[in-house]
Amino acid sequence: MKYINVIDAKDQFSYLVNLLCDPQEEVYLTLGGKPIIKMTPITENLPRVEEKNPALNPEHKSEHKPDPRRVFGIAKGTFTFDDELFDALDAEIWREVADSYEVKR
Repeated sequence: MKYINVIDAKDQFSYLVNLLCDPQEEVYLTLGGKPIIKMTPITENLPRVEEKNPALNPEHKSEHKPDPRRVFGIAKGTFTFDDELFDALDAEIWREVADSYEVKR
C-alpha cells in the first residue's frame, strides 16, 4: 500500500502503473494529506480497449466527418442586425475612449 500526493503522482505516473502490475498492490492518491482516490489493479480479464473502441487503434483508418451541429457559419442568414444601432454604439464607444485618454492640464 502506497500513499502519494496527487501532484507528485502526475510526475510519477509510469512508476505508479508499474506498481499496479502487482495484483496485490494498492495506491492511494492524497490531497492535503487526505486520501481521495484508491487505485487498484484490474484483476478480471477484460477485452483490449482497441477491440471495444477502434478509434484508439492506430491502424484504424476512418474518414473524419465534422459534426453537423458544429459547422462554422451554420446560422448564417438567421439573424439580422440594425447597422444604424451598431454605428451609434461605435460612436459612443469611441467618445468614451477619447474622453478617458484626454490630456488634462
